[in-house]
Amino acid sequence: MMAAGCSCSSESPPGTFIMQRDNSIAVERGPGIRDYWLVVVRRKMLILAVTVTTAFVSAGVSLYMTPMYASTTSLLPPLQEGQSVGAGLAAGLPLGLGSMAGGFLGLKSPADMWLGILHSRTVKDNIVKRFDLRRRYGKTTFEAARGVLDGNVSIRKSKEEIIYITVEDMDPGTAAEMAKAFVEELDRINKNVVMTAGKRTRTFVEERLEGVKKELESAEDALRAFQERNKAIKLDEQSKAILKAIGAVKGELMAKEVELETMLSYATSSNPMVELLRTEVAELKNKLRQLEEGRGSVIRGGGEKNIDSDSFIPTADIPDLALKYKRLLRDVKIYETLYELLTKQYEMARIQEAKDTPIVQVLDVADIAETRSRPKRRKIVFLSTLSALVLSVFTVFLLEHLKRLNT
Repeated sequence: MMAAGCSCSSESPPGTFIMQRDNSIAVERGPGIRDYWLVVVRRKMLILAVTVTTAFVSAGVSLYMTPMYASTTSLLPPLQEGQSVGAGLAAGLPLGLGSMAGGFLGLKSPADMWLGILHSRTVKDNIVKRFDLRRRYGKTTFEAARGVLDGNVSIRKSKEEIIYITVEDMDPGTAAEMAKAFVEELDRINKNVVMTAGKRTRTFVEERLEGVKKELESAEDALRAFQERNKAIKLDEQSKAILKAIGAVKGELMAKEVELETMLSYATSSNPMVELLRTEVAELKNKLRQLEEGRGSVIRGGGEKNIDSDSFIPTADIPDLALKYKRLLRDVKIYETLYELLTKQYEMARIQEAKDTPIVQVLDVADIAETRSRPKRRKIVFLSTLSALVLSVFTVFLLEHLKRLNT
């Protein structure tokens, strides 16, 4: 309220300075809600025109926007089987020890690796080629097509480790097929490219098995050639048993050495399984030395019997031809034993590889969308209209303020 005796008119703009008759200065109250409302009422046609025009324009633009359809597929979390390979290959070890060895290796869940594969350039380039996306998107390079594809694909992982793949496209059928293609590419790379511990072991044993097979064939050929050249030489039962025992022990020794080498390819020397294999290798070497010196034991009559040193024929006393024959026969026995052991290890490695390779399990198959995912026309019109309304009100307040400054 103005002081008595004010010389100013009641029509003075709110918030202006008022000169009193006694030369004192009073400040009139600032604009209130009623003043702002009066400004809006005076400029209502401008506000209405801007808001309605924006609503119609946004509606028209949204109608001309290309409709996109989304298809989503979801994958179950990768199941982790026993990840230990070296432990599983150790003949006779219980299943529990295999799991314990997997814990020593500290292998991680492949869920994050799956996300990396799905986001990889290799997968996206394969999708671009498979659906000819350069032509579909009107691009000339893979990089440009990948950029558009990135904007149309969403890959995420929930806290429950479920992976969701959402693909948008102008055609609902193509969107569903592309979502399925991402799953197929993941499965292909997961099986053929990703090197698991089981796959490394299987590959290593497979190569070693091929080498032993060739060595066995060479030993058999050498024995046959010797027999053909010198006619067959028959050894007594005791000598055959000794040679058979030596061959079996040496073959087992070589197999354990292969297991040890396999284990060291992915485990440290302090690993309990490595130490166990080293102990077994040392024991087999000692047993082999005893057999060669005539102090070991051989299998006779279904049981293990010690060698009688008096009846044992030292190698040096065997005739030259018989000695050569024994050596050739021993080589054959060694490689036969090693081949049998490696064959068993190879089958175990294949089983372990299948366990180590996470299986892509689809929870929800991507289906053909019945409604578009975008543009969301109602949302576009609502937000555009609301923005225009706020902006137009702000504009009329600004114009009113400038008008007061000029008066």
